[in-house]
Amino acid sequence: MTGKSYVAVVDSVLKPMGFTRKGKDWSRRVGTVVEKVDLQASSIAGTTANLWSYDAATNDLLKQAIPWKRDVGMMLSAWRIGTLMSGYDRWWKNDPNGPAELAEALRIHAPPFFEARRSLEAQAAGFGRSADKWRKGDTHRRICLALTLYRMGEIDEACQALRNPPKTTPASWLAEIESVRRWLGCPIGPAISAS
Repeated sequence: MTGKSYVAVVDSVLKPMGFTRKGKDWSRRVGTVVEKVDLQASSIAGTTANLWSYDAATNDLLKQAIPWKRDVGMMLSAWRIGTLMSGYDRWWKNDPNGPAELAEALRIHAPPFFEARRSLEAQAAGFGRSADKWRKGDTHRRICLALTLYRMGEIDEACQALRNPPKTTPASWLAEIESVRRWLGCPIGPAISAS
């Protein structure tokens, strides 16, 4: 099947859900949350779909909190439709039923996937609210967690989320953390020093 047939069949499922298509990408906005679906094609693997969402209000706060970094924005992590279907990656290749199967998988799995990520509580959990320690490369997630907690009115917890980054945290990332801490009004002190 051609990419166009996948596009047409997927569009017929996503359009009634309020998604707008641009090429092989669909998006909609629910409140402050932007939800996206894209088709990914590979000459080797075939065709699949990726789903992700982000909160535009938190993204706007991120730009306010780190105004000196022009390209700052929330990192998106995509979930493949196969993972939502069965826990395994799934691609359709040379399958005449592929477009219909992929579209049906999106019809069934996309709505609960997106709905489960809309609340601020769910977003905070996704950013690792329950994690006790920083993980390597966790800086951006922790910053997004802090800003989400701020939106929830949990200012002390937001400041706590940015405390004690690992000793291996690059200086540029420490500067971003400190910028967000200042923007949040966190207490000044050794909290930002790498542990």
